[in-house]
Parts: sequence; structure tokens; C-alpha cells
Amino acid sequence: MSVPRIRVPGALTLAAGVFIGWGLAATRLPVLRASGGDRSGQSILTSGPAMLGYNAGLKVQMSQDALYFLDYSGGRLWATIPSHQSGVGGNRIVGAFAERDLIADFKINMDEKQPRFLMTTGSLGVYSEGWAPLYVFETTTSQVAVYRVQPQMIGAESKPRFELLEMRPLAPHNAVAGAR
Repeated sequence: MSVPRIRVPGALTLAAGVFIGWGLAATRLPVLRASGGDRSGQSILTSGPAMLGYNAGLKVQMSQDALYFLDYSGGRLWATIPSHQSGVGGNRIVGAFAERDLIADFKINMDEKQPRFLMTTGSLGVYSEGWAPLYVFETTTSQVAVYRVQPQMIGAESKPRFELLEMRPLAPHNAVAGAR
């Protein structure tokens, strides 16, 4: 038993394809962004946007990421803004790192307790101007710090500036401890 086939004229198929293509081109698909983080033993790694740049050749804005590395056994946080640099010795992507002493920032007495850190990047929406804050949580003192990394030129070298924007308790310490 054969099923009769409906014959569609080629012009109608072509017109439908053009119409669907035009419709898909006119709608803007959401931009996919990958943000990663990883943890291994006493170390945490994450990344997030640090700034917006303008590519004149492509005529588009492009975000540039920062890379953060936290060694919580030593209480040190490092940040860099990778960028492509060509030179005589070859290409270089990762440049200088800026450093923060989290023990000093969080005012932790290492004789009393071992710090426990968590970190992630976030978004401030239209108020961010292309950068993402880095949130660092310290669970033994129930505090959160907000950091920002920015590029700065020192002579011919680019070294990021790493700022502490805000430090605050999550809640009264007894309220957080009682919730555990």
C-alpha cells in the first residue's frame, strides 16, 4: 500500500526557507557564557569578567576575564587578567598576579582557628560596567568580602590592581552558629 505524496512547488519551499531564515536572523539568541570554578585540596580556582573592551576591527564589545586562585591554607588570594601578548620569546597569555592577604582582610587569628574560604563571582547587572565582583566567604568568622580586580599599567608592564570593596558579617555570629 502506497501513501500518496503531496507535491509542494519549489518556489513555495524556497519562500518558506527564506522566511524562516529571516525570522531566525532577526531574533537575537541569548549569549552563552562559560564560567568555571574548581577546588582541589586546599586550593580554589574561579574566573569572571573583569572589564569590557572594544574591538575596533570587529566593532563589538568584548569582556575580558579575570582568573582567581585562592590558597586557603596560607590565606592568600591571587588574581590576574589574562591577555594575549606577542613578543620576541613567543606568545604570553598569563601575566603578573596581584595578591591579597585574606588573613589580614578577615582579621583571623590563626592561633585560634583555621580559616575556611569559599568564593564565587557574581553579577551586578547594568551597574557592573562589564566587571563581576568576586565574593569570598569565610565560614569560621561568618564574613563575606567583595573584591574587584582592574588592569593598570606600571611602566611597560601590566599588573592588576586588586581592591577590597566591602567587608561585612553575614549575620550576627550567634545567629549563624545557631542555624547549623
